[in-house]
Amino acid sequence: MHQRVLEFYAPPSVIVDRDSNIVHASEHAGRYLRFGGGEPTHNLVAVIEPALRIDLRSTLFQAIHTNKSVEARVKIEEDGKPARFVNIVARPFRDPEANAEFVLVLFDEVEDALGPSLEPIPGQDKSSVLLNMEEELQRTRERLQTTTEQYETSNEELKASNEELQALNEELRSTTEELETSKEELQSVNEELTTVNYELKTKVEELAKSNDDLQNFIGSTDVASLFVDAGLRIKRYTPRAADLFNLITGDVGRSLLDITSRLEYPHLADDAAAAFQALRPAEREVRSVDGRWYIARVLPYRTAENRIDGAVLTFFDVTGLHHAEQQISASEDKLRLAAAATHDYAIIVLDDAGRITAWNSGAETLFGYPGEAMLNQNFERLFTPEDVAANVPQTELAEAAESGHIEVARWHLTMQGEHVFCSGVLSRIDDNGHGFVKIVRNTTRRELRDSDAARQQSRTGSELRSEVEAASALKDDFLAVISHELKNPLNLISVNTDLLSRLPRTSVSPQMDLALQMIRRAIRGQSKIIDDLLDISRIRTGKLVLHMEAVDIGAIACGIVDVASADSSTAALELSCELPEHPVIVRADPARLEQIVWNLLSNAIKFTPAGGRILVRVSVEDNLARLSVQDSGQGIEPYFLPRIFEMFGQAPNRALSGKGGLGIGLALVKQLVQRHNGRINVQSEGIGHGSTFSVWLPLYEYDALNAPPLPASEAQEGGLWQGRKVLIADDAVEALQTLAQLLELEGASVDVARDGAQALALVEDTRYDIVFADIGMPNMDGYELAQRLRALPKGARVPLVAMTGFTRPNDVQRALRAGFDAHIGKPLSMDALTSTMQRLLAAKT
Repeated sequence: MHQRVLEFYAPPSVIVDRDSNIVHASEHAGRYLRFGGGEPTHNLVAVIEPALRIDLRSTLFQAIHTNKSVEARVKIEEDGKPARFVNIVARPFRDPEANAEFVLVLFDEVEDALGPSLEPIPGQDKSSVLLNMEEELQRTRERLQTTTEQYETSNEELKASNEELQALNEELRSTTEELETSKEELQSVNEELTTVNYELKTKVEELAKSNDDLQNFIGSTDVASLFVDAGLRIKRYTPRAADLFNLITGDVGRSLLDITSRLEYPHLADDAAAAFQALRPAEREVRSVDGRWYIARVLPYRTAENRIDGAVLTFFDVTGLHHAEQQISASEDKLRLAAAATHDYAIIVLDDAGRITAWNSGAETLFGYPGEAMLNQNFERLFTPEDVAANVPQTELAEAAESGHIEVARWHLTMQGEHVFCSGVLSRIDDNGHGFVKIVRNTTRRELRDSDAARQQSRTGSELRSEVEAASALKDDFLAVISHELKNPLNLISVNTDLLSRLPRTSVSPQMDLALQMIRRAIRGQSKIIDDLLDISRIRTGKLVLHMEAVDIGAIACGIVDVASADSSTAALELSCELPEHPVIVRADPARLEQIVWNLLSNAIKFTPAGGRILVRVSVEDNLARLSVQDSGQGIEPYFLPRIFEMFGQAPNRALSGKGGLGIGLALVKQLVQRHNGRINVQSEGIGHGSTFSVWLPLYEYDALNAPPLPASEAQEGGLWQGRKVLIADDAVEALQTLAQLLELEGASVDVARDGAQALALVEDTRYDIVFADIGMPNMDGYELAQRLRALPKGARVPLVAMTGFTRPNDVQRALRAGFDAHIGKPLSMDALTSTMQRLLAAKT
């Protein structure tokens, strides 16, 4: 295209783009170009013959901005040569093929073309020559005036742009002043003005890009933010703020107090004034008219010169966290109600002086006193006069305060004056070391039976055995029910926590993330206490079954250390794991071995202050595998070392530290180690010198040639729930809805049923990938649901998972016999649900 244009115009010519860069040149155009040394350039103005440069720049400028053909004539005088004239013609045109704008520049040279007109002809009046020169001067002035007007027009446009771009207002004003000052020198500094205009254009483009970035950032954030000046007039706001304050574009510049908001925030003006006057940030929790909750934060607005120019108001939506706190509070109320409704055990809460602050229904049943009458009364009223005279009540409190936990068994008095023998525990409440809780039950019959030795001797062994078995079964049932009732609220909290952690708003609030981590740790701690109590009961009754196999104790130990290191609660501790050169294989139950390592490591973490070190080491010693957990923490007094593994055993210094717990974790570890034919020991040089817990277990003996391979863990892939059709049956509506929302966030399609009948109806109409069902549902429990579901055509092969707080081995076996494929104990976790689903679906294929 360019070649055809140049062939059409015979004179030497050049085609340039809108930036004066040479695109194409004709054959003879080189006579007007001068390429100097240094870096080569394609800019026509830079390489043109110096005598033509000023007129060429002016001609190109006019042609580009008017989009019309412009012509200029230049006189060139050289020493010893006659003067010659060059006509410069600049013609803008558009190339459709390149979709771009170009300018055709023609150079038409006429040697001494105007000589006769400039020199006076003999006999001719010189006025005609002057007239021609004046006309030429007038044309030059007109071109200059046109250039000046175009410059002024450009200058006005730049001023308008400067008003819109506040961030560069001072710089643009300075440039405008420089341009105004340079206006009188325009003829001599035209080249400099072009350079300035080019730089200014670059600055404007950079500012426009920065403004676009800022607008996109403000538009993409989900946090409501407003920028106001000292008079609370709105300067800028995010889209979320427009929803809260009903803002429109025209509200910029208006006072925020003149606009009706959706927030119940009467202290807004006071907080803003305190921010930019006293430089005092403010933070409040406010509620909107539609029932949502926000954290309102007001901070001073600081300029680059560290000047306070108003305030920044941000509003974080914490509705989910607020609801979670309400659910946690409701769960705590349920736990208190569960304690109050426990009729077999008297639960009495005391303050430091022994005054009663809580009195459950079991205490009313046992002692006969109504709760209202016993509040703020000293618990001495429950003791016999002989024990009161011997100062027994105060002795019990002193011993419990010192050791943290004591067993009590003595005669008490009821409101009717009857004697009842009560046995149980008195524990210090682990809440800053204040208060006590006494849990006892009526064991009068057992005490009377024990005191009647003759009658006990006369009873047959079968009668005693039956009674013991009945008592054991009753205790197991009681523990199972208590476990189920305690884990149900924990499950609701756990599922809601997983749901909250996956919401987009959580990522913008570090406080919310920290709160969720604390909730998870509390759930794990409560669940661990419940499981430890059940395991202690199973071991003592001989119902704990171990599944022994070859296990790499080093891999398990270091894996648990890695998990603990990832927890934020151990960020201030130095955790490390040390392994021998070769794997150490023991004969053990993998799950129980993990329980041993986790309890020892948790104990070390609990009693090691920030900056401390914990080392987990695996080695072989005397043909035994040795696992040691060494910490630089609080240490143990030497006299208490023999009692550290006793049930409810706690060193006084640990109990008083506020981190004592119930004292069952180490007792459980010792019994599990003994069940593995191992032994455990503890060493400590005293308070402040740390401690070392060591476990010795038998090595696994096997033929090296026929050794079974150790099981390898399969890495879970993301997106396993995507597109899965899931049914959840549970009568706990809150937990049901929350779990459904959690799975839907992972990509699953979820149906819910509030009882067994509704679940069966859904299975008859829909084919599901997997079904989760609670056991303790009314009218039709989970066992009956499983049996009837397996009789349906669409339910015969569907994976069926029991999710329940009944976690005893016989509960698991009963669920499997009823037709369930798997059993998950509450509280539920997303990892447990995902791994179970993956395993069952793989087994069905």
